[in-house]
Amino acid sequence: MKRRVLALIVCGTAGSWACDRGQAAAPRTAASRPARDTLAHLDLAPVPTPSGDIEFRSALDLGQTPAPGEPELRGGREAISAEWPASLYATFAARGATAACTAALIGPAVLLTAAHCVPTSGRVTVTYDGHARPYAAACTRHPDYGSPASDASADFALCTLTPRFAAPPGFHYETVSTADMSSLLNRTVVLTGFGCVSSIAASAPFDGKYRIGFSTIDESSVSASRTRGDAFYVPRENNNVFTTADPAKANLCPGDSGGPVFAGTAGSPDLTARTIVGVTSRVFHDAARTGFGSSIISATGGPAFHAWAVQWTRQAGAAACGLAGVVPNCRR
Repeated sequence: MKRRVLALIVCGTAGSWACDRGQAAAPRTAASRPARDTLAHLDLAPVPTPSGDIEFRSALDLGQTPAPGEPELRGGREAISAEWPASLYATFAARGATAACTAALIGPAVLLTAAHCVPTSGRVTVTYDGHARPYAAACTRHPDYGSPASDASADFALCTLTPRFAAPPGFHYETVSTADMSSLLNRTVVLTGFGCVSSIAASAPFDGKYRIGFSTIDESSVSASRTRGDAFYVPRENNNVFTTADPAKANLCPGDSGGPVFAGTAGSPDLTARTIVGVTSRVFHDAARTGFGSSIISATGGPAFHAWAVQWTRQAGAAACGLAGVVPNCRR
């Protein structure tokens, strides 16, 4: 798969958010639909990781203003760039192909992404059109990720930007929610990303567009049902929430990861009021290993994130929306 930032997403599923801007989605063809998981026979798709320094660019810089009637591509619709100014994407080479990751600015000096999107050096660069020079970022992976007692669900990284981001007028940083991940069960979430345009595992190209779409959370690491197998639940993995294996809803490609997963705030009728509830991490193959199915999200409301993130921001002397300090232009 190719890994251009996060995930693709579906429009028009049940939940508090509906498709906006009057964009009618074209019917998805059978070839474009992810197969429903046979949960007893799931297998994780590989997760590419950058080997060298990478550059994140702003989704705003893509200048997307989709016309009504844009077709659905892999369960997602083209996003309106102006609605996602704090979202970032990066592409890089992995396994002989182009891969990608997504990230989000959550404060003037703080970027949130997945641990597996961070190069070994811990260094990334952020560029933003109209800004005089790039921003250097030093990233820290969650200590539980890749440690001897490794927990793959602690797939979090926080990065410090230098200099501080010069927010343009009207800009809002995304806000992180650390409400218990169990509160997400049966809720609609929105995945966002610069992802591939096919659900067929053997052919998952992307077309360079940032998309949004919806899915539903059906289990967490503490769910008693454990339909994905014990390896993905406590005590081995403690921070997972899983999207439903429904071909009518969104899922990830193997590399569509690193970026934010959103839930609407109370009473929000659209996408403008939202909080980050997780970072997209991994995705399952379907039973035949020909398509992609249920996605795994590392929840910011899991046990690993909050205390670590608050300590990190304080040590970095950096404010972050929903975590520490005061940032006047946080999205609510």
